[in-house]
Amino acid sequence: MKNIYFSCVISPMCVPNLEFQLLNPTTQVALFTVCIGTCTNLQSIKWNIYQGSNNSTSSNSTQWTSFNNTILYENIWFFGTNTSNFTATDQLFLNNLQISLWRFEVVYTFLSAISTSALNFIINQPPANGSCSINPLGGTITTLFTIECPNWYDVDGIQDYSLYAWTTDISQRTIIAFSSEDNFQVRLPAGDNETSLLNLVLYVRDLAGSVTQVNISSVNIIADLATIDDLIDKITNSSSTITNNPIVRLLSSGNQNVVGQIMTSLSQEFNQMNNDNLDKAISSGIPAASILVSSLGSSSLQQ
Repeated sequence: MKNIYFSCVISPMCVPNLEFQLLNPTTQVALFTVCIGTCTNLQSIKWNIYQGSNNSTSSNSTQWTSFNNTILYENIWFFGTNTSNFTATDQLFLNNLQISLWRFEVVYTFLSAISTSALNFIINQPPANGSCSINPLGGTITTLFTIECPNWYDVDGIQDYSLYAWTTDISQRTIIAFSSEDNFQVRLPAGDNETSLLNLVLYVRDLAGSVTQVNISSVNIIADLATIDDLIDKITNSSSTITNNPIVRLLSSGNQNVVGQIMTSLSQEFNQMNNDNLDKAISSGIPAASILVSSLGSSSLQQ
């Protein structure tokens, strides 16, 4: 007697006794098998991939057909097709979004018998039918912007909305805010040094973890250097009127989202100021190795 135990490497992805395991299309499937019983004289292991031909939620009535590109995408989308450990990357699902049902079958061939086992997956469809917008389309780092994302629907329910921003390199994007509400307000960091342009993208996530990416209109954000210079001056001189500064008032609000957004903007601007000053010093002939950056308000400077 030979039985094949079949499961997911990440165990929560495979819930026992379910006809279909729920799978987000941005997730890879990593499976492993173990032969239980008399498992001698094993000749080969082979994985087969099938796609469901309808949207039925019962595997007994689903028509399964072989996925034709298994060999073509071996070691690209599929890994370990002849071993006990098998992986299908997220590219399989992202490039075949029209397919909602998948079956992964393993076949153990012994000298005198063949044993098989399989798992069925249903793609968790991401949120749909909604849109997102921002208003106004320009301002400073202290301007309050409103994000609206109406009409999003998902059978599992919407969990949250996450807003990211970047200037020129999307790999350097930073999370700005997240909210469980489809209407929320944020303050944004300054845009590109030359164009003031800030790119935005929002991710709408359902309760099962599937995500839809929404590109929002880019906005023009300037740094408001006058307010920042006023802040630096009042900190340096220990001014009693520092609470009149708009940035200080926001930092004193007690709202952690507001404080986090302003701190992100300030750190970005201080870093840019530091880089500009270093560039000016070096271009004036001062060796970079001789430059020491002192803390804000420090009374001692080293040449």
